[in-house]
Amino acid sequence: MRKQAHPSYERRRGEPAIPENLDEFLTPQQRHGLRQVESFGWRLAFVRHPLFQEPTVVVARPGDNAYASITPDGDLEFDPLLAIRH
Repeated sequence: MRKQAHPSYERRRGEPAIPENLDEFLTPQQRHGLRQVESFGWRLAFVRHPLFQEPTVVVARPGDNAYASITPDGDLEFDPLLAIRH
């Protein structure tokens, strides 16, 4: 089995890792925060949107496998409990 560096689909449900209607999932503050971190080389990795919960916006910093989430108020949060499957 070949590993993809950047999976484009969520493995369990076959949904895109980054939804086409991204703006519907993000708060205005998250959209602004995303633009800010992208200017520092971070990229949007995926958006988790579990039922009945707020979406989790996850960004990655290429080169060192650093991951963080963007909170609903647009802040970058380094959560050591954020589980990333590779």
